Amino acid sequence: MKRLVLIMAVLILSACSQNTESDMRIVSLIPSNTEIVSELIGTDNLVGVTTVDTYPESLNESDIERIDTFNLEPETIIELNPTHIISHESINEMTKAEIDQVVDATDAELLVVDDALDIDGVYKTIEDIGEFLNVIDESNALVENMKRDYQSLVDTFKDKNATSAFVLISPAPDVYVAGNDTFMDSMLADVKIDNVFNDIDGFPLVDIEEIIDRNPEYLISAIGMNDTELNDMIQNEKGFNNMSFTDKNKQCNPDVDEISRPGPRIISGVKSVAECIHE
Repeated sequence: MKRLVLIMAVLILSACSQNTESDMRIVSLIPSNTEIVSELIGTDNLVGVTTVDTYPESLNESDIERIDTFNLEPETIIELNPTHIISHESINEMTKAEIDQVVDATDAELLVVDDALDIDGVYKTIEDIGEFLNVIDESNALVENMKRDYQSLVDTFKDKNATSAFVLISPAPDVYVAGNDTFMDSMLADVKIDNVFNDIDGFPLVDIEEIIDRNPEYLISAIGMNDTELNDMIQNEKGFNNMSFTDKNKQCNPDVDEISRPGPRIISGVKSVAECIHE
């Protein structure tokens, strides 16, 4: 009798779990979270993503609501009747009042993901989202696969000589670069790339003279220009005339989404940069 009760309990819990997942209506307020959700459970449960979400491509073929997080309208999200909202530390202060309004109106569960500053932070984000969506086995499996792939990547380049570079986030006149306490800086260091701006925290605004003074050998673009546009921009900046990275072979132009979104594709992005610089 006890065995029968136990079996029935397991079946009931399993059914409840399945129903919970199938009934989830998820709003993701930053692209990296969307990519993680998609990797863990697909896109069927997503009812709202940002206006700049581009991956997976199936998002573009669906009728998922597009949300402008810089002008977040609570009524739009409330109409989606979400059960789960996944926000992010980087936008939380700006959108907190609006998100709280949505939560109050819908009783949706809310997760605010911490900013990932290194690969371990990316793993933690995936685990947190997996726990939030009750797909812990899937998130653990994804993290284990990523750890294996990342260690293989690090081992591939561990004997290379360190090479100097900088990550250009936006071009002149407002030149922003990636500095210390960013996952870009941390992961570049893991593949023997020295970020010449790793003495400045975050994503600082710098001038052309600072770049010239630090004399990086390579430029890593996170702008989103194609190769021709990137090279033309560099050639047209007179201050760069004598810089090493005016050579096309020293301009790394990876998929900007892969290197700027701390999610499942980040390893592919770092690999492309490492191969550009070391091979």
